[in-house]
Amino acid sequence: MSRETVIRVGPGDSTLRGRLLGARLREKRAAAGLTGVDVTKRMRRSHSSLSRWESGDQIPRPGDLLYMLELYGVVGSERDALMRLADEAHEHDQASEVVSAAVADYGWLQGRAWKLETFQDAVVPDLLQTADYAREILKAWDPTAGRDQVERIVRARMARQRRLTGDDAVELCAVVSEAALRQAIGGADAMHAQLRHLLDRAALPNVELRVVPASAGAHPGLVGPFTIMRFRDAADLVRVATRGGDIYFEDPEPFAQALRRIKSTAVPPRKSVAMIAAMTKETT
Repeated sequence: MSRETVIRVGPGDSTLRGRLLGARLREKRAAAGLTGVDVTKRMRRSHSSLSRWESGDQIPRPGDLLYMLELYGVVGSERDALMRLADEAHEHDQASEVVSAAVADYGWLQGRAWKLETFQDAVVPDLLQTADYAREILKAWDPTAGRDQVERIVRARMARQRRLTGDDAVELCAVVSEAALRQAIGGADAMHAQLRHLLDRAALPNVELRVVPASAGAHPGLVGPFTIMRFRDAADLVRVATRGGDIYFEDPEPFAQALRRIKSTAVPPRKSVAMIAAMTKETT
């Protein structure tokens, strides 16, 4: 439950920071009920300038950015975080930066993706978790977290799961280690409900669920979990969650190659469902 996000980019590359800033500016303008024409008239700037700022192709000058944020009603720590992000986007010699979760967080990025591809070795993917299971995971991750904080995160996670259904449902390819499914998170009853929930979700046409059996031996997933996020309006990203914050990589191909190799060791979807169904009987 870290409030920091580590964004890793190659030396001389500020495109990710620029895209994040531009995406936030578009959202804040829309939330304020303003059109691009409204903003450019008030700022006396060209529409092409606003377009470049919102696409991330160009970073607005501090005065322009501050004016937009005030116009959109963005204040306090979120305003400060966006101002810092703009400063960092001008730097070309940094290998990584740490920014506030107000700027970039997994839930926000996840909500913009049209496809998610994930490998999880220790827990069920967040979009497939029950509330009880998620609650236990969060409490174990941070035993000092208050009940209200945990419940707030659980509610947000459950709300994001609605993206699995509906007209614009996200495509999800989830590869999970057998060990994660046999870890009795929350006790036998909670785990039984979680496994049943996996079976329900696996029946959705946009969900592909595969299990890597314990007998699979060595595979690239032994290095750790990751999630590839595919976007229609931006370059793809990879998220790796760590105790010190989330790390985002701009080049998804090494992870995509690893996922293909992991999937080759996994049980096919239908057999994976049968495998999970058998596990549910063991928890009754």
